[in-house]
Amino acid sequence: MQLTKDRTGIELRLYELALKIVEELGYELYDLDYIKGSSTLRIFIMDPKTKSAVIEDCIKVDRAFTPYCETEEWIPSDFVLEVSSPGVYRALKTKKHFDDVIGETILVSLSRDLNEQQKSSLPVKAHKTKKMRGKLTFVDDVKINIDYEGASLGISFDQIKKASLDPDLDG
Repeated sequence: MQLTKDRTGIELRLYELALKIVEELGYELYDLDYIKGSSTLRIFIMDPKTKSAVIEDCIKVDRAFTPYCETEEWIPSDFVLEVSSPGVYRALKTKKHFDDVIGETILVSLSRDLNEQQKSSLPVKAHKTKKMRGKLTFVDDVKINIDYEGASLGISFDQIKKASLDPDLDG
């Protein structure tokens, strides 16, 4: 998993504009995806107090883009903007995303098998698994630790295919 995304060209300009607009309105820019082929910009925002966003928040951000869409020549004429909350099962893509959910349950999909050192702390039935759900206990620049199957498991970021928050909504 690459924790930083290199943005260039129009995606970088849209990111900078979105960051400016979102912060001016008092929100955090959680994530941004630009789909070049359809000129679609998806931005995920959240209120720093609630760690979520409601429809009214999304509408404010959407409306704040309008003056720029009407005046900035570099924004494509067929531009589509989608503004939403990152959701309950939000993707974890940056170190900050992981830092913000320490102590919470996450779901991690691995890009490769566990190594022998990782397997040594786990029950045999867990040795071949590629998906792991556990409480995130530690994050640094290289790896995370989760409580999984009763053991503390260290997983390097380069071993993670994708990760998301996976709260237990029943309790």
